Amino acid sequence: MDTALRERLATLSPERRAELLARLRSKETERGRGDRPGPITPLPPGTVAPMSYAQQRMWFLDQLMDHQATYHTPVVLRLRGPLDVSALGRALTALVTRHAVLRTRFAQDRQIVEDPPTSVPLPLEDLPGLDAAGRERAMQEHVARAARQPFDLTGATPLRARLWRFAPDDHVFALILHHAVVDDWSIPLLVRELSQDYAAAPGETGTPRQAPGVRYTDYAAWQRDRITGAAGERQAEYWARQLAGAEPTVLPADRPRPRKPTWAGETITGVTLPPRLTEALMSAHDGPLLTVLAAGLNALLSRWAESTDITIGTVFSGRIRPELEPLIGFFTNTVVLRTSTAGDPSLGALLERTADAVTDAHRHQELPFDQVVARQRPTRSGARNPLFQVALVTSESRVEEFTLGDLRVESCDVPLGMSRFDLTLSAARTSENALVLNAEYSTELFDRSRIDTLLADLRTVLESMVTAPGTPVSALALRGPVPGVPLAGTPDDTEPLPAPAPGFWSPLGQLVTRLWCEILGVPQVKADDDFFVIGGGSLQAAALVLEFRERTGIALDLGEFLTRPTLTAMVTAAEDALAAKHPDRPAADTAGQADLVVPLLPGDPGRTPVFLFHASSGSSLSYAALCRELPAGIPYYGISAPGLDEGDLPGSVADMADAYADALCKVTPEGPYRLVGWSVGGGLAHATAVRLRQRGAHVTLLAMLDTQKPPMLDEAPDAALLRAMFAENLALTAGLDPPEGCSPAELSGLDATAQADRIIDTLVETGLVPPGSAALMRRRMEVFRAIIATAAVWRPERYDGPIDLVLAETSPASTVEEWAAWTSGPVTGHRVPGDHYGMMRPPQVAELGRTLGALLVEEAK
Repeated sequence: MDTALRERLATLSPERRAELLARLRSKETERGRGDRPGPITPLPPGTVAPMSYAQQRMWFLDQLMDHQATYHTPVVLRLRGPLDVSALGRALTALVTRHAVLRTRFAQDRQIVEDPPTSVPLPLEDLPGLDAAGRERAMQEHVARAARQPFDLTGATPLRARLWRFAPDDHVFALILHHAVVDDWSIPLLVRELSQDYAAAPGETGTPRQAPGVRYTDYAAWQRDRITGAAGERQAEYWARQLAGAEPTVLPADRPRPRKPTWAGETITGVTLPPRLTEALMSAHDGPLLTVLAAGLNALLSRWAESTDITIGTVFSGRIRPELEPLIGFFTNTVVLRTSTAGDPSLGALLERTADAVTDAHRHQELPFDQVVARQRPTRSGARNPLFQVALVTSESRVEEFTLGDLRVESCDVPLGMSRFDLTLSAARTSENALVLNAEYSTELFDRSRIDTLLADLRTVLESMVTAPGTPVSALALRGPVPGVPLAGTPDDTEPLPAPAPGFWSPLGQLVTRLWCEILGVPQVKADDDFFVIGGGSLQAAALVLEFRERTGIALDLGEFLTRPTLTAMVTAAEDALAAKHPDRPAADTAGQADLVVPLLPGDPGRTPVFLFHASSGSSLSYAALCRELPAGIPYYGISAPGLDEGDLPGSVADMADAYADALCKVTPEGPYRLVGWSVGGGLAHATAVRLRQRGAHVTLLAMLDTQKPPMLDEAPDAALLRAMFAENLALTAGLDPPEGCSPAELSGLDATAQADRIIDTLVETGLVPPGSAALMRRRMEVFRAIIATAAVWRPERYDGPIDLVLAETSPASTVEEWAAWTSGPVTGHRVPGDHYGMMRPPQVAELGRTLGALLVEEAK
């Protein structure tokens, strides 16, 4: 129940309040029936599976934290007794074979499931001659070292196993996984299956336990369908109301928050509340452990943070369908519990408020945390979580005592010296019904003495909830808060940067600008635009930084970008990084001639690539939106015009076709070749296909996207007309009306330099290009003029294969027949929505992606 509704209810009589609450619960029940998740069905074989939203978040955080061990999950077991190492290896292999998620790696937007392994490596290291204390130290050191080794989420599956032997009857087994493939609910399942397979006879391992009926990939696709529907929208509406105006609750610290954190931390383990107190707490509220502990933590934070608006982060299991129960995987979702302590409630009343917050959050737990954050648009920082700084994680089931055959098995905690948040409290009940608390805290912010005091105060609050539930929050006898540095407003927030001076935008800056537009799907951006204010989210930010690295080889700091997310700041960071990489030359002179073949999206090794030919702009960046709609796993390359930034301009279509055929053969010497081109690019793809066939190469696809029959003029059009067409083309590509003042008639009386000046000034005034881009625009104008001039006089040679001609809905049907004259194979026409330019932009580009994607899939058969 949100705070505003609670305050309204407080003004009503008890009878009226009860009546209104009954109505609200009835409506919620009816609405909830429509939101009940339907069954999960397996994906058809060969379907490309997206990442789940939780995995996407892990991928982003892995990029943000530079592959640190913050989200590694080590499962560490001390094995006492005679261990059968071969049986443990067989059990581990059976586990990975059965659960596909444990052999999954990740691309930027999808899962790639590897084939089951013949065996999973299990290195064994002997550590003899140690006494009991030495063995304990060695276990902590070796496991921590192995667990801190980074995973490459893209290149390998995020799982590794290690085994250390102190003596024939004393071993330590560590299974280290990335959180992207496992959650806390998975660990008992994982160890239980290991135990069962260990006990099985050789050859029988895994036979009684076949792979689950659905896989994690099925869940990921099902989740996306559900969240993009009405149920996801209703959940989004709830969180928008619930978190409106919320700010993270922050504790006083011993040191200011660093602008670039290292995520260093420590964990205080084994703080135990006796069974008597645990049972009394659970009796005080007929609900989950989370509610009771969250109520106590709310009271504590209200006092320590001196606030009445408390936000706590927690996780829910996310296993909302029965078929998910036996699966290993990352299903949990982070949610924010927001509770008001306004009015100085008693502990009993605060428990009720907290129960409402937990219940409502549980009903709306499916909306991915990243989407909650994106809709709230909080102030971003690479140094802290945007909606909460304190987390509470509970395990409702009691801690299991694991077994492995006849061995005595002890589960061991090995802290990694990391902290995901300012403070994370975790709690679990033991088999004796005691409550064990662990506190993971940032050592960059807090001394241990502060956290020890906080834990002592938390115990005081919990005891008071049992012995004196009528105590107001303000009357609790606490030792804290300990005076310290306030963390709110420390220098990790965005610092203003000066606006760029004239001439600032180098070619590298132009690339940054284009990438912003592509990833955000906007026609233009301004120097002081904030990436997150104009529509970007954390995943898009990671994609932006990775794409920039792919294009330039320059690795920008994602955390720095989150801290200073303006266009100017990113361009400055790019220029500085390039200057550091090449100190012998100034950053403004770094745009050497680009290669003709430009990677657009990486794909799986062995897949036949697709080459997308530039249109009249000369740049292959116009395909960015389309590539995101095409089948994943295929390498996509752009073909850019020679002389795009410097050097000789294109002389003829024949010259370009020769150069492009040479370039393609360097990328894939043996072929086959799949060629795609939009507009003029379709003609260039056709000419290149002819060249490849003349060399005996195999062209399996030639797809021309709204490419009209070439005009075959005797001479090139007037230069003033071509320059006017450049301005018109730039505007139409962005979805805008052509700018006034740039018609051929208005340019005809000017010389070439004045024509270019008129056009560039107009483009800057209308916001189509950024200030200071005159040099770049002059070059691109001449590239455009050269391409159109050569295409206008080109006479195609006959191609000896089929053509797929994808036409915009506004293009004439006769285009199919016209192209039939230039091929010996059939010309198959396809229709997509939009006009010549609109078909390449969202939302119409999605249908173009489906049409072209179907051709790629069909050709691959």
